[in-house]
Amino acid sequence: MALQIVEVTNSIGALQVSGVRILDLDEIPSSGVLRAPVLFPEPLGFITDFELERNSFGGGGVALQTARYNLNYTFLFAPIGAGRTGLDVYDEMVTKAAAILDAVIAINTFSGGVDIVPLSPLEFGPVPDPAGNQFLGCRFVFRVTEFVN
Repeated sequence: MALQIVEVTNSIGALQVSGVRILDLDEIPSSGVLRAPVLFPEPLGFITDFELERNSFGGGGVALQTARYNLNYTFLFAPIGAGRTGLDVYDEMVTKAAAILDAVIAINTFSGGVDIVPLSPLEFGPVPDPAGNQFLGCRFVFRVTEFVN
């Protein structure tokens, strides 16, 4: 059994969304003020709700199994307090978030057996970067289903 978590994150990191930097696992920012708009893997709780379901008999290496897990990403659109009230950039922020959703939904770079579905409504508002700076943005939760073996 080989999960494709790294391949999934690489596929998300390789997406091209106009005007948005999309970072991969090895690019998670740790300090400093980020240049927004940017989407990156959530450093705390990146992989959540992991579950493994057996679909046939046999050992772990031969049994058909379904793995499900959530990948959590943070979207920072604009720094709070940068002369913007939030409402003046709301339309553009929602437009970029929708473009990210469209790009993730369209991913089909896997050899089969992997599905990515966005979960939960996007709640726009203050979101901290890893250094604690506040941005307007939201969090994305992507539910991944892998059919293994």
